[in-house]
Amino acid sequence: MDQLTQSLVGAGLNNKEAKVYIALLQLGRASAYSVSEKSGLKKPTTYVVLDELMKKGLVLKIPRVKKQHYIAKPPEEFFAMAEERLNTAKKALPQLLRMTENNKTEVRTLFYEGLRGIEEAMYYHKEEMKGREIVGFYATAEDASPELMNIFNSWPKKITGCGIKLKVITPAHDTTKEVVEVSKILGCEIKTIPYEQYSSKASIEAGDDFVRIVLFKPLQAIIVDSPELAQSLRQIFEMMWCKY
Repeated sequence: MDQLTQSLVGAGLNNKEAKVYIALLQLGRASAYSVSEKSGLKKPTTYVVLDELMKKGLVLKIPRVKKQHYIAKPPEEFFAMAEERLNTAKKALPQLLRMTENNKTEVRTLFYEGLRGIEEAMYYHKEEMKGREIVGFYATAEDASPELMNIFNSWPKKITGCGIKLKVITPAHDTTKEVVEVSKILGCEIKTIPYEQYSSKASIEAGDDFVRIVLFKPLQAIIVDSPELAQSLRQIFEMMWCKY
């Protein structure tokens, strides 16, 4: 019965209205007292709820009877009314969507700290990026602790295992060799740049609609949710990729 009540609540009734409506369906034509007994609600409450259901067109009073009786409209009529209300509400959807357009330009920035924070940032939007590509500029690992390197070394395997492609530019440095070798084995596209030309100690990557920055020494990461920024970084990356 609880599940049935919740079904009616989901269709637009409150809990008490659903109980009274179900009770009246079970009783057929009935007095408020009988409905009160069947629904488990107090009689004054039952009268109020019956009035509300009559206003909604789901309950009718039986005219010309000595003792006041009520009858519920068939369930199919109730659901037809609920569907009609939903269809009417849907007509307002375009206008409501237009009202949110101004909010789409807002940029959300997320800040992460510590090893656990960096690991969380590294897997940001992992599910949404399946079948897509992350591009980025890796850094040397001169400032990375062994614990941080464990996160970095396992990341390519987990990411590519989800069907995400990686395309990376990284400094040619002893501290990046392991990550580069693992990434190449996994089928990632990687280009190295001489350390004298590119010796960054912070990595920056772009998904479809976000940019991720990881700072090794302070153990901090920043996610910027911005399709425009992500697109700009991807264009810069492609120019560098073609150059090298």
